[in-house]
Amino acid sequence: MDTSKNITKIVNETKRFIILVPHRDAIKPLGEYRQRLFAAGHHSAFSFPLSAVLAEVSNPFDREELKVLARSIRRLTGKTGGKVLANANCTVAESRQLSFYGPPLNLSMDERVFPGSAKEKLLCIPKAPVLCVALAGENLKNGEIVSISFRAAYIANLAIRPLAGTDFSFQWKTGEPVWLPKAALN
Repeated sequence: MDTSKNITKIVNETKRFIILVPHRDAIKPLGEYRQRLFAAGHHSAFSFPLSAVLAEVSNPFDREELKVLARSIRRLTGKTGGKVLANANCTVAESRQLSFYGPPLNLSMDERVFPGSAKEKLLCIPKAPVLCVALAGENLKNGEIVSISFRAAYIANLAIRPLAGTDFSFQWKTGEPVWLPKAALN
């Protein structure tokens, strides 16, 4: 659960996402960047888990759908030796009602990446996923961070909703992780 402020306005209902979460060792520099953003007055720096939104969905993916998606994501990293790369220049990715600010990933996402059985659940696929260090809208300017890369990551369902009695604080729950298959090292 996180109780930081968020400047976006969303309907008081649970929103569901499919997220990519890098191994915690890979995202240490992003945690430090989030701390600096928060200290500078950007309260949305801790309103969302440090992860990349791959899709906004109507219902959670089942375990098999997550496994298929994890294999698809691993295939997308084939040209980079199995690594997901995060660019140093932060940008914004959009879902239907939230905007995510962070370094863009080298993953080209579209409906073909997702399992056929889950396509009816897809509501929105951000054109270029970003590792969310803050929710956009707080007059965040494109910042630059240290480029990062990672092989170890997992896919999970995420449910997020505003806490009762406030427009700015969120509660979230992450589902069971499905780790990306090991990358073949060439």
